[in-house]
Amino acid sequence: MQPRGTCILQFYFSMHLIEKYCGIVKLLHNLLQNVHHVGQPMPGEEQEDIVMTNTQNNILNMKCPLIGKPVTELQNPVRWMDCKHIYEKELVIHYISTKKPHPRCPVAGCPKILQVGRVVCDALLTIEIDEMRLASATNINSTMVEDFYRS
Repeated sequence: MQPRGTCILQFYFSMHLIEKYCGIVKLLHNLLQNVHHVGQPMPGEEQEDIVMTNTQNNILNMKCPLIGKPVTELQNPVRWMDCKHIYEKELVIHYISTKKPHPRCPVAGCPKILQVGRVVCDALLTIEIDEMRLASATNINSTMVEDFYRS
């Protein structure tokens, strides 16, 4: 076993080496900064805003499976949280209440059982439907322009 004074001395020596190492790392960082581009941030240190956009449509069904109306024309659209299908709120609530005890999702092949508490109008649903409306309006306008030039 080493005397207590030796352990303390080794500890301070270790701390001194760590401080020197940190100083060297900071010096190298500053040198690289000057070599890279003076005044510009190092790669990975940028403070840019990143804007993420989604080009994929997250809406599974384009029409309400209960009435066949396009989801863009629904007055009060709701999404079933388990299978993500979209319905008119009043109609799906009525459907659930009349198809007891276990009302299945009316979309062909969907095995999920509907429950009133799992049918919600989430914030993304209204945004996604608005995006669909905008995209369809853009398509209609571009088709009209193409038809005009073909005439």
